[in-house]
Amino acid sequence: MTRRIVSLVGAAALTVSVAVYAQNVVKIGQIEAQTGTLATYGWMGHQGALLAVDEINRAGGFKVGSKTYKLELISPDTRANPQEALIQLKQLLEQQKVRYVFGPFLTNVFNGIEPYATQNNGKFLMLGGATAIHAMLGKPNHDYLIRTWNWDAGPSGFGQLLVDYLKKQGAQKAAMLFQNDAFGKVAVDIYSPIFKQAGIDLKIELFEPGTKDFSAPLAKLSAGQTDFLFPGYTDAVLYDIVRQATEGGLFKRFFLVRGSMAPGQKNKDLIDDYIAYLPKYFEEAEKKEPKVKAFITAYKAFFKQDFPYDQAPLCSSSCYDHVYMLVEAMKRAGTVDDVAKVKKELLSMTYSGLWNIRFDSTGEAVFDFDVLHMRKGRAISVSRINPK
Repeated sequence: MTRRIVSLVGAAALTVSVAVYAQNVVKIGQIEAQTGTLATYGWMGHQGALLAVDEINRAGGFKVGSKTYKLELISPDTRANPQEALIQLKQLLEQQKVRYVFGPFLTNVFNGIEPYATQNNGKFLMLGGATAIHAMLGKPNHDYLIRTWNWDAGPSGFGQLLVDYLKKQGAQKAAMLFQNDAFGKVAVDIYSPIFKQAGIDLKIELFEPGTKDFSAPLAKLSAGQTDFLFPGYTDAVLYDIVRQATEGGLFKRFFLVRGSMAPGQKNKDLIDDYIAYLPKYFEEAEKKEPKVKAFITAYKAFFKQDFPYDQAPLCSSSCYDHVYMLVEAMKRAGTVDDVAKVKKELLSMTYSGLWNIRFDSTGEAVFDFDVLHMRKGRAISVSRINPK
């Protein structure tokens, strides 16, 4: 079901959608998975964008030129299905006349909608976190793209910086166990040279989607005194992988660039090291960062539920901060319609919100992040990284 959110909560918002057309409204479309096994990478983006839209509208909207605007979020659930996402994107662009689309985060979804989106280059902006967007930035007819998640490789890449951290832990051999899908294959292409450059031998196994028993690939990868297991890439599979690896005595040291701390914490008594990239460790940031504390308080009040600490780090892509960034860019550009001018302003700004976010010259996000290290019998250590 497509949700149109103006400024009220839940079902009440659905009843006021028609009323906003009498006002000046900027529509934001969203193409994310909110349900299903891959919803991890879309659900929090929807939650955060929804909260930001409500806050901006309740504050009276925002002024561009002589007009005051409010926001409308139109957020269908792709369920990680590229065909559904394509239909939804067509509806957003052709029927709803949306000029700004948040998402997708999933590479398979982006690959499915990219040809159609490219046909509409110049008509809208797509702010998505999909890994596959990286290769399209700067290509002809792809001016509509902005990537809202930081890249793995390169001097500012979080993956590069994490492998450097792993090297400092004495790692000489690692084993990569990822899902055999669009992102899994891309991840192998990204991380193979990073590990090679670091002088860490990397063994690789891919498992088929839907796999529950990982005993065979885990046994194969554990041979030869492998130091760290590098599994991925969603908690839905990480719980099974970490549990089976530890209970079988095959691995006690883990390294993650996607996924949460939860699988490690659930098996902490059997784990020696659990190192994870996390865009933000909200449990710690809540104590030290006023903006994070205010966000958590606002979330609880708006959704009337506990704060999802395990999912919140994924608000780093096409989420709460990015709604505010888009509004600021429209104000600076003096237009809500000229997407080229709005993009120019987005790429020129550094935004200080839940994260400190800027874009490089290609239109890819660079933001601060945490490296978490859980050691057996010790508290979790947090290292904050500010990429150059």
